[in-house]
Amino acid sequence: MRVPARLLLPILILAALSVGGCSLRPLLSNVSVAPDAISPNADGADDVTLITYRINRQATVSIYFVDAGGARHYFRDAERRSPGKYTVYWGGVINDPQVRKVEGGKMLVESQVLPDGVYTWVVEAVDESGRSQQAQGQIVLSGADTALPELHNFTVMPQIFRPNQDGLSDDRVAISYYLMKQAERTQVYLVSAATKPGEPQVKYPVAEKSSVSTALPNDVGYHGYDYDGGVDNNAEPPPDGDYVIYGQAEDKVGNRVVVSSTLTIEEGGKPRAEVSGGEIDWQGEMGRNIGVPLNETVCFTATVENIGPVPIRTIGPWPGQTYKFTENYNALAAQYNEKSWYQQAGVWRFGINFDTTGVDFPFRWAIGRQEDLEARTINGQTQYYLLPGKRGLVSGCIQFDQKPPVGTNYWWGGLIHEFVGVVNTDIDRVSIVVGAP
Repeated sequence: MRVPARLLLPILILAALSVGGCSLRPLLSNVSVAPDAISPNADGADDVTLITYRINRQATVSIYFVDAGGARHYFRDAERRSPGKYTVYWGGVINDPQVRKVEGGKMLVESQVLPDGVYTWVVEAVDESGRSQQAQGQIVLSGADTALPELHNFTVMPQIFRPNQDGLSDDRVAISYYLMKQAERTQVYLVSAATKPGEPQVKYPVAEKSSVSTALPNDVGYHGYDYDGGVDNNAEPPPDGDYVIYGQAEDKVGNRVVVSSTLTIEEGGKPRAEVSGGEIDWQGEMGRNIGVPLNETVCFTATVENIGPVPIRTIGPWPGQTYKFTENYNALAAQYNEKSWYQQAGVWRFGINFDTTGVDFPFRWAIGRQEDLEARTINGQTQYYLLPGKRGLVSGCIQFDQKPPVGTNYWWGGLIHEFVGVVNTDIDRVSIVVGAP
């Protein structure tokens, strides 16, 4: 059907309006900032102003404040917004990261409150075609709390960390700093230094260590952290690798600072081992009973297996060692002048115990022969480790130079992680009867 010429122009106008109607509406509208004077100091009076605006089509929005010198201070910087009405409270905080020198290093100021003064506020929108529109006005800041919750002397020691509970100095990390201003929130955490772009960062929080020598959380003063990677709570530590360790503090008004250092995790993991099969080969055992003349010996063999992800450390006496019943590992260490045979935090040993002893597992041996273990020089000392997946052969004897106390009925083996716990206990119980010669 042919459209009369007199109707053609109105139809074309209506079509243009229906296609481009949205573009005829203002990109940015209903902008307001009220009140126009604030005192951002967290005293509960006039701390914030409410910023309101409407976006009528897809756009990026910036909100910034221009000081008397013409410098811009961004609160929002080209953030994507869909059509709609928006409201946000502003308490004088701008996001303008700056690095500053402080006592003991450098500090990143992530956000801070603007100082007192008269500022021009600007709300600016830019649509997908590059067209922009802005609104502006003035706001006055007075009584602003601009003092930063600075973190001084942020220290991480050691920076190579082996959370494997072997008892050596790199088993734990000491973290400390001095907080210069009361904070609302403080935290210390690790993130991987090898995170790829777009890959989410996993935070590993570090709990603060409370003691009489440290300030209460968030208070001004010295703060200390004792980081074990979680292994003390039977958790697996973060994977081996390079990390950045951050300390962060934020006060009530929004001043926020961050300090950082580095940490490398090696051989991390919860150590685990077991006596293979839960079995001890007792010499002379018959039906769980062993008879032995006075002054004679009872010997045994057992196998220890490292079933965990990390090497485990051990010390002597070495397999094959004979104890007298009247001796223990401390007496043997003194007799042979082997200081390393005394108890050491973090070492693993195989032990024999009995039911009337006053000492837990008085007879102890290394969890493998030297040829079963890997020798390492650490801090000038030779240390021995049973590697993951490896087995160590344990053997030894007890010479009964006197009868055990009356009421001694049972003997058994155990696997001891010293100053941590008995990992396997009550292994392969037997009754040993010591008779006349």
